Amino acid sequence: MSNKNTKNQAMAKDTIIYMIAKIIEGLVGVLTISAMSYIYIPEETGRYSTINIAITTIAMALIQWLVQSVLRYINKYELDNEQDKFFSTVFFSWFKVNIVVIFISSIIIFILSLGFFPSITNNYPISLIIVSVFMFFTYNTSQLVIGMLAGVRKSKTNLFLSIINVVGKLLSIIILNKVFTTKIEWIFVGYIIFDFITALIGIIKLDIIKHIKWKYYDKEILHVLKIYGMPLMGNMIATSVLNKSDIYVIKYFLGEDKVGIYQTNYSIIASAFTLLAAGAMRGSYPTIIRTWSEGDTELTKTLIGNAIRTYLLISLPAVVGVFCVSDFMASVLFENKYFEGHSIMGFVALGMMFLGLTEYAIKPWELNARTKEIFKRSMVSGILNIILNIVFIKIFGYKFAGVSTFIAFLLYFILAKNGTKEHMEFNINKVSLYKIIISTTIMGIIIIVIKQFLPVNIITLCLLVLIGIIAYSVSLYIIGEAKNEINLILSKLKKR
Repeated sequence: MSNKNTKNQAMAKDTIIYMIAKIIEGLVGVLTISAMSYIYIPEETGRYSTINIAITTIAMALIQWLVQSVLRYINKYELDNEQDKFFSTVFFSWFKVNIVVIFISSIIIFILSLGFFPSITNNYPISLIIVSVFMFFTYNTSQLVIGMLAGVRKSKTNLFLSIINVVGKLLSIIILNKVFTTKIEWIFVGYIIFDFITALIGIIKLDIIKHIKWKYYDKEILHVLKIYGMPLMGNMIATSVLNKSDIYVIKYFLGEDKVGIYQTNYSIIASAFTLLAAGAMRGSYPTIIRTWSEGDTELTKTLIGNAIRTYLLISLPAVVGVFCVSDFMASVLFENKYFEGHSIMGFVALGMMFLGLTEYAIKPWELNARTKEIFKRSMVSGILNIILNIVFIKIFGYKFAGVSTFIAFLLYFILAKNGTKEHMEFNINKVSLYKIIISTTIMGIIIIVIKQFLPVNIITLCLLVLIGIIAYSVSLYIIGEAKNEINLILSKLKKR
């Protein structure tokens, strides 16, 4: 078997495993958001959202550069037989960041506990701030470990940990709020417990403790990681601005209740598409990186093109499906107070699809370690998003934030696609794209027509999703776009 076929198969296998993991994560995530809409009123959901976004954004600013660098270079240092230096450098860099954050947070909590700044503690009690600090620690640690697992292609371990993590968080939120008084602190407690479990199991599976010693800490490796990761850290922050700044603008102009409604409808779609994109990327990226490290530019280009096609096969029908059934989703999954925000779902899905495509468009910059170029484009898009939100949310309401998200992500994709031409053309098979669009259109028409004759309930929603999947798959099979993939799946099912 040729090297090209072997790597294509390895990438396809990892992608399928990660997609299974992310589909499960997505489904459980939907149930979690649905459960929270019944447990908490919109104001409480809005307060949780602002804190959670602050935590994840701070984690991006302080630790995401390390996560991205680990994913990029873990294979290189494995091939160079320098695991001791690599893991020691990564560990002590992570340790320094978290010690500083915990120290500063402890001082702030002490000052607030003495009664200073009551305007803060009236909205955010000390107990909420404490669990937020613990969540920062367990969240960034689990993210770093998951990145390592993805880098060394331990996809089955990642699948197992993904399921344990999301199911555990859902059950803990429900149980803690049932057993004790309802409050948003229990969300963070559940996240702390299961992020810690995820990180611990991941560390054991990676068997990295034996590599970690202070004498192996290497400033040259740290410099390499910083040069690559710091601009990506800026990119992650800018992407967070693209994704999350709208809720602070909504809170300022319209209040926390509108934040809760908007964020509940937004996050159920954004989370699903983020998981979808992450699954596809985690499955393909290690193989792409290893191929690039081996100096095979043409095969790298082919692998990226194949990955783009796979992503579009899944994401494009998902976008159309959201546009078609967003009203059913909100009616079935959310408490009535949250229903009005369903109209933003389709635009959020479209924007998130373009964000996923951008991850492939920027790969030439990542592979050439020109991450500053990514940062510049993401900043432009982030600034546009903020301006649009400030100008138009007060006029058109919170629903405009969904449209501005789409516009900003579309601009980011265009800037990235055009910017990387000199390094590597964005390789998309136009015939495949047309066939996917045709199949997606057929699926959408069938769903819209059938939807008119069905009542609104959970069974109907599941039925519409199933009908959409069947219609799309049959259409793809007939026009010959995904015949090989479908035959492979059917043959696997027959064997079982």
